[in-house]
Amino acid sequence: MPHAPTIRQLTPNYDLAPATHLLQRFFREEAFDTPDEAIAAHVRQMAGLDVCGVFVAEHEGNAIGVATVSMEFGIEYGWSAEMGDLYVVPEWRGRGLSRLIVDAVEAFLRARGAGGYQVTVTPYAAREHDLARFYDRLGFNDEGRVILWRSLRD
Repeated sequence: MPHAPTIRQLTPNYDLAPATHLLQRFFREEAFDTPDEAIAAHVRQMAGLDVCGVFVAEHEGNAIGVATVSMEFGIEYGWSAEMGDLYVVPEWRGRGLSRLIVDAVEAFLRARGAGGYQVTVTPYAAREHDLARFYDRLGFNDEGRVILWRSLRD
């Protein structure tokens, strides 16, 4: 009988390359312009922060999914977070793996007292992958808020 996928939170003591590779693949597929070197550096940094998590799903020694989450403290919710990335390789989609990864992220957040968390769905992803409906099935709700971004990089 084949083994079920396992989800683990990565720390700097783990080999971060499989998660880094999946995130780089995800960013290329979604046409984000973040350089691979920056993704690798940010994965290393996130893995060492208590208020961040990098999670990898593995099956028989292969990385098949990845998620990242970052916490913040604010007046409205106290501790809250954003799941910045959730990626599952195409051949594993539709098998419930995202739910397993999200469960691990939520356990991490609950253990740190987070009152909730959000995901940001880009217009491209909403249109091409119907991610609004996907996240709705995972229990996320559209609050109608708009996220505005200002870059601090030159």
